[in-house]
Amino acid sequence: MMSDIRTLQPAAVWQWFADICAIPHPSHHEQALRDFILQRATEKGLTAERDTVGNIRLCKPASPGLEHAPAVALQAHIDMVPQKGEGSSHCFETDPIRTHIEEGWLYADNTTLGADNGIGAAMALAVAFADDIPHPPLNIILTVEEETGMGGALALDPDWLDVPYLINLDSEDAGSLFIGCAGGRDVHLHVPAAFQAAQGQAVSVRVSGLKGGHSGIDINKGRGNAILMLAQLLAATELPFSLASLQGGSLRNVLPRSAEAVVVYANGSALALQLLAAAQRMEEEMAAAETGLEIELLPAATPALALNPADSRRVIDTCINLPNGVLRMSDHFPGVVETSISLGHAELKVDGLHLLSLMRSLAESPKDAVGERLAALARLSGGQLTLDNDYPGWQPDPASALLARAQEVLHRFYGRPARIEIMHAGLECGILKSKAPHTDMISFGPDIRAAHSPKECVHIDSVGECWQILLTLLGSSLPQNNTVQAS
Repeated sequence: MMSDIRTLQPAAVWQWFADICAIPHPSHHEQALRDFILQRATEKGLTAERDTVGNIRLCKPASPGLEHAPAVALQAHIDMVPQKGEGSSHCFETDPIRTHIEEGWLYADNTTLGADNGIGAAMALAVAFADDIPHPPLNIILTVEEETGMGGALALDPDWLDVPYLINLDSEDAGSLFIGCAGGRDVHLHVPAAFQAAQGQAVSVRVSGLKGGHSGIDINKGRGNAILMLAQLLAATELPFSLASLQGGSLRNVLPRSAEAVVVYANGSALALQLLAAAQRMEEEMAAAETGLEIELLPAATPALALNPADSRRVIDTCINLPNGVLRMSDHFPGVVETSISLGHAELKVDGLHLLSLMRSLAESPKDAVGERLAALARLSGGQLTLDNDYPGWQPDPASALLARAQEVLHRFYGRPARIEIMHAGLECGILKSKAPHTDMISFGPDIRAAHSPKECVHIDSVGECWQILLTLLGSSLPQNNTVQAS
């Protein structure tokens, strides 16, 4: 049932989030939402502009009495990850997000909710459009294409960041202040292979029901990768086989929940026995981490074309040898992942297998080291490797004046010290800091769980908590930062 989230408190935030949910806005399809925000800003009399890629900046003068306070930028992104569960007919380019409430959490109807980062954008917009909130001079910066490679942040004009302080609203743990994040680099590995006439019995092998999730935040939780699990099943058979199709995952920054292949064998009964044995072992090994795992082996019509057995084995061997998961924990920050890589999408096309991964690291040199491993695998498999969409990590600044003030505010609000954390995910702060090295930055946000999956949800009360913290920060007197000029 569709919930009326406009009745939730704080009303200003939830009304904006309701508007955001009502307008389709997956990555690369943010225009309608962008135009809606700009129209509202014009009606409100705010100074508003957009750049060539679609980023938005709204400028609002200070409240009376805070005219000489240091300016603050509130920053969020307005695109969302489009993921839907089994059986959903939702179209992210045309359909609104339908929501419902369960035990204090807001969910969507078997799709991603877009709380990442619609809630952050809603909080920033609620401040911009309010008439009764004390605040210093404000820049509201809303970026696009964050979820598909940080395209908006990479194209952002550094002049937009000419402020002493910036608060990023794209974090997902209430009570925590984030002061650092991983950088990233996209990986595309193409393994050429040729099709020929298929002969024999065909079977469809499907792995599904996995939890999925965020390829950075959830990378250390032991969750399965459906593409790799499928490849491991096929690799477990000693029989020659011809691969006719393979498809798994959808986006480079999402843990794949399902994958399917059609394979052709000369001896179907022997194949079935080997695959069933491998599937039983896999289900037993993953029983604790993936309670919904399903492995299906079903007869299929023999396709006209399939790869020859040698090419079939080569592309599967490439998959199972692809680096994946946590590669190294941080030496400087206990319990924090330093470097990881996640295979997000695989597809067998007419020219061979295409694999798309995302590597992440707090430092730059580990990304280069992972790239060298991938280049070696490409040479061994006869493939071609492309590395692109690189963006830097955000290095922590424990001496941050904004951090110190935020710690005071959170301590008073929660009655305990704030958690200071570093995120193994790509906040835009890494890119923004490279463009504005003297701007002091922090990030915080409400409790969001299962981001990038159809089970994404946001804790309703934590939104109100973050709202009060944001208002307290904006209404307090931040110290002057003389390294930049307030705009």
